[in-house]
Amino acid sequence: MKSIIIISHVVNDAVTHGFVPAAKAFDGMTVLITDHKFDHLQLAAEDSNFAPDLILECDVFNPLDIIDTIASQGLDPHIVFSNSDHLQTSAAIVADFFHLPAKPWQTCLKAKNKQLTRQHLDILGLPSVSNWLLTSHSALPTNLTFPLVAKPKEGVASMDVTLCNNTEELKDYCKHYWQTHSDTAILLESFIEGPLITIETLGDGKHLIPVGGFDVSLSRPPHFIETAASWNGPLSQQYQADCLAQLAAFGVGFGVCHSEFIISPNGPILVEINYRSIGDGREFLLDSLAPYSWFETILKLHQGAPVPDHAVINGSAHIHYVVAEQSGIVSGQPESFQRQQGDIQIQYKVLKKAGDLLTLSHSNRDYLARLSLSSTSGKSLSSALETTLNNIHVSLEKEAVA
Repeated sequence: MKSIIIISHVVNDAVTHGFVPAAKAFDGMTVLITDHKFDHLQLAAEDSNFAPDLILECDVFNPLDIIDTIASQGLDPHIVFSNSDHLQTSAAIVADFFHLPAKPWQTCLKAKNKQLTRQHLDILGLPSVSNWLLTSHSALPTNLTFPLVAKPKEGVASMDVTLCNNTEELKDYCKHYWQTHSDTAILLESFIEGPLITIETLGDGKHLIPVGGFDVSLSRPPHFIETAASWNGPLSQQYQADCLAQLAAFGVGFGVCHSEFIISPNGPILVEINYRSIGDGREFLLDSLAPYSWFETILKLHQGAPVPDHAVINGSAHIHYVVAEQSGIVSGQPESFQRQQGDIQIQYKVLKKAGDLLTLSHSNRDYLARLSLSSTSGKSLSSALETTLNNIHVSLEKEAVA
């Protein structure tokens, strides 16, 4: 049976309210393959906007298991797609097996594994930083230079990413990290101080198009939580061509890609390649700004369609995250809302409801809410942003200890 296959891990808004609804517009069954079937079935029962025709379960980290699941169901894949950081390599191998357009699985692996990313950059002679790999059984290298950034070799969403200023801080980081991740390697990278930008690209295998980028605000070290971002800010525009050239040289050329760069005194240095659509609500922001459907267009690339003639996304957009500063229970939180103020669309999305317990993780899991504003005509958003923020009050109380 002709099918659009979407491979997913945990429940994720971009999939459940972006790519699955978009896939329903295509000819064929929309099939979700996941290793969290019950959670997705529960959401489908509660939310009519998430309505795949079939939800299957298997080990999505094993492409052979995915292939067997598809074949045993008698499905005829016409698109194989994943928006998960973890599953790009699996999805690429599966798509290639069924002779469908796919990202090179080798590039997917080099992008996901941050040590391989650094090695590949060095081989290509592209801008990079000094780096070292640590395991729980290895001694600290003697040639470390501080400050440095410690991160999981295959981490996501700024989880467990910390700035270490000396050996004691690094040893403390390793001790706490390996208490719960004893088999996971840690990558150490020289810290480069500078602003963070993103570049968002679409590619059809022949043409790689920069649709735009964000100028990003970060929390103060030692953690690196994204607190706000402005679409097509001055830095992302200034360095777009340089970033694009680095990505193309790395091997990025097909599908959607979200990449981050630090602007050093010598120019942009790649932080990481996320070979999927941007997340944390910004994918929906781009969907509202683009003169086309962001989600449908990405799926069409995996069907063999060319990049749209007018892929660049203009206009103005800003997203602001309400970030918890302590663990506790959400005691005050406005309702989610969406309103139009002239040409400006304003949306407030509650991520943690009143009564929810939050355990601080120093990552985007600490987001309590997000406020997004956009204007297709490029109108200034500063006044509307300030006014809206002044009327939003979110509170968190420490959990009572018996």
